[in-house]
Amino acid sequence: MNRLARDRRAVLLSLLACGTAAALPDAAAAAPSVTIAGLEAYLNGISTLRARFSQIAADGSMSTGLFALERPGRLRLDYDPPSGVLLIAPGDWRLVFYDSTIRQVNVIPISKTPLGFLLDDEVRLSGPVTVVDQRLEGDEVGVTLIRSDAPDQGNVTLVFGANPLELRRWAVVDPQGLTTIVILEKPEWGIPLDRELFRWRDPAIFGYPDD
Repeated sequence: MNRLARDRRAVLLSLLACGTAAALPDAAAAAPSVTIAGLEAYLNGISTLRARFSQIAADGSMSTGLFALERPGRLRLDYDPPSGVLLIAPGDWRLVFYDSTIRQVNVIPISKTPLGFLLDDEVRLSGPVTVVDQRLEGDEVGVTLIRSDAPDQGNVTLVFGANPLELRRWAVVDPQGLTTIVILEKPEWGIPLDRELFRWRDPAIFGYPDD
């Protein structure tokens, strides 16, 4: 691992200091003042969100892009070049993963993704998901969740600023134990978003941009 990768790995580990069980003290040492009901109310109060994001992969590599969300149902992660990755939830059951570098499209049910519950008509941190940890670290609170129907398929930790309450980042741990962190930068809340952001046009039908 080169120095740059080591530095990025150090950033990843420091960001994991809140909201992951391996990096925090015993639960008795931290009594979160933010309740699960309060987090549900906050998440249900989000209508739209737009932000730049930085993503740190488990190997220390970093990418950036644009994140947009319109509840319920719609999400977009548009990665900056040289990545050719685009993820779109167009408002139905799908999450579309498109990699333009190899012209590959994959479609999976949004309900099977780590953050799918955020797009529900009503966000509930029980039922479809199960809270397995809640921790307070400084001015941040982290809550770790698993899919109730697939507890062995990894977990997601949402990290919030506690005062005022604000979603700052999340960490996804996959079934192999590899962690990916997404950090929101300069988020804008409750702003009008163009529905075209969330429209999926299959390039196999409508044509590839570089043709």
